Amino acid sequence: MKTRVFQNWRSSLLGVILLIFSATLLCMEIITFTEFTFFLPTILGLLYIKDSVFRREKEEQTEI
Repeated sequence: MKTRVFQNWRSSLLGVILLIFSATLLCMEIITFTEFTFFLPTILGLLYIKDSVFRREKEEQTEI
């Protein structure tokens, strides 16, 4: 698990940034806990997804 998180640092960094941002909004009571739970699957998915998703988009843009 640690290997996947550190090897795919782009998606992990994006997931951590979103987690901090959404937790900050929750603490400031801008969003509710229910809304926070809607962010969690996306955040957890970004922590474990491979960076190949980002590479495909980049390769597709260079082909155009």
